[in-house]
Amino acid sequence: MKEIPGKNIKISEPAVTGQLTVVVIDDSSTMRAIIQKELEVAGFAVITFSDGLEAISSLAWMQKPPDLITLDIDMPRMDGFECCEKLREKEALGLFGNSEARVPVLFISANDNFENRSRGFHLGSLEFISKPFARGDIAIAVSRVLRPQATFAGMTALVVDDDASVRRMVSSCLRRFGITILEAENGSLAFNLVKEDVNRIDLAIVDFEMPVMRGDEFIHLTRQLPDAEHLPLLSLSGFGGESGVLQMFRAGATDYLVKPFIAEELLARVQVHLQLRRHVRYLEEMNKNLYERAVNDPLTGLRNKRYFQENFEEMFARALRARADISCLFFDLDHFKKVNDTCGHSFGDYVLKTVGALVKKNVRCGDLAARFGGEEFIVALPGTGLDNAKFVAEKIRALVEAHLFSDQGRQCPVTVSIGVASLLENQPANASDLLQLADQALYIAKDSGRNRVETYMV
Repeated sequence: MKEIPGKNIKISEPAVTGQLTVVVIDDSSTMRAIIQKELEVAGFAVITFSDGLEAISSLAWMQKPPDLITLDIDMPRMDGFECCEKLREKEALGLFGNSEARVPVLFISANDNFENRSRGFHLGSLEFISKPFARGDIAIAVSRVLRPQATFAGMTALVVDDDASVRRMVSSCLRRFGITILEAENGSLAFNLVKEDVNRIDLAIVDFEMPVMRGDEFIHLTRQLPDAEHLPLLSLSGFGGESGVLQMFRAGATDYLVKPFIAEELLARVQVHLQLRRHVRYLEEMNKNLYERAVNDPLTGLRNKRYFQENFEEMFARALRARADISCLFFDLDHFKKVNDTCGHSFGDYVLKTVGALVKKNVRCGDLAARFGGEEFIVALPGTGLDNAKFVAEKIRALVEAHLFSDQGRQCPVTVSIGVASLLENQPANASDLLQLADQALYIAKDSGRNRVETYMV
């Protein structure tokens, strides 16, 4: 208990370290008692004042500012709005709290109208509760601010508004869901952030009237970016700005909010869009996984035979049209049956997986490598002539020969034989013929002693 010198006011500060403190300012003793009891049951420490003047003169004596203030609007001597204005002035001067992280204020009033909500909004509050309120409403509202649930942890929102106080309010509200926040003061800066990596942003909340670039211009440009087609874009506009809302929707906005708004409205809309965003991404990931399973060999991670055959024909056709070269490497593991018989099939799987990884690591992004079946592998090299293809083949052969194949205490030397053929050198009629020529070159390599590279020669 602390007594203020020269005043008949005592402040009981919470003794529990880490306990969240709520200051309740209301001229009704009955209302103060109701709110205090509800918040204390919810685990908060509570300090009460009977009006704004008493609160302003007393709060300066607290060792640290409260975590939240509930303010009745209609009070004698100093009403809730004037009290909040005084607190904000003291914050700005560094005399109370932190100007960068202002104390949240929750307004309570029987006069729930646009004027009151607007004044509260411009004083930095998105929280407004109408009297009479139901049991639990105050505790729920306070908990929503002071005990955020990381419902959308890992998701990112972009807040775009030229008014720093609005950005701060919206950002503070969204952080309650565990959302990471990016901020921009105009559409141009925001668009640069989106261009850098549109996929890292899950939601954008955009003001309409801004300098440099308006919100509708930002939305229009964003919608042109790849992967931004389904990005939720929420429009902010001032009261009476119906034309601005319409322009934002024409540009591609998903939803809108009219200032002033309250936390419940913002959070409700954000929840809907982020839940949908999360669901869409889940479906996209599932589709991607299904696609990968359909086109990849599960053991080696390379493409499977079906995918290779379908895409190699297209690659061959493009090379023909462009009068460019394309080469093919066909290879398999030497004496692989012996490896399986000697070391077991699990070791054989390990060898295939390792060879697949070596191949994948040593081909270009535009090349097409696949497991053709069993111990057979194939690589298509677009834009590559026979000599360069032989160089790639020799590199793969040497890497396999030099690799120590050891697994669970067993080890075994492994080599490969590789056949090489190319379009311009061998003049095959179609893609299938080029594969056959590379396959024939493979058999030449095997007949010549294995662990070698051979090209097809007429």
